[in-house]
Amino acid sequence: MSDFLTHWTNESSENAKLVAQELLITEVTEAIWEAMEAAGITKTELANRMGATKGYVSQLLNGSRNMTLRTLSDICCALGKKPSITVDVERDGTKWQTGERKTVALGARKLRYERTGDTIFSSEQWRSAA
Repeated sequence: MSDFLTHWTNESSENAKLVAQELLITEVTEAIWEAMEAAGITKTELANRMGATKGYVSQLLNGSRNMTLRTLSDICCALGKKPSITVDVERDGTKWQTGERKTVALGARKLRYERTGDTIFSSEQWRSAA
């Protein structure tokens, strides 16, 4: 980020929230565009596969229409892809370090996570994601 944007982001939690929203929208739409390009699928073809209009797909991909998780899932299904999400986890104000492993108890189930680069993956998915 530029110095100005970093400074503006740090001025308030509202600014940080807006930047996080825009970054997520950009990351998701870029990932969709890359998947479409790799598959040789146009907006028209994606719309047809989703049973939607090209205009609706255009609005989703340019960020002017709110994309729900259900819509993201529909897009991924139309592209033959499985959606996935990662969340940067902080505990006690310190971020996880690369290569660090954590186990989180979730009821009777234990989930194991490993950090690689700037992303935290489930240990079961780590090898395929790396």
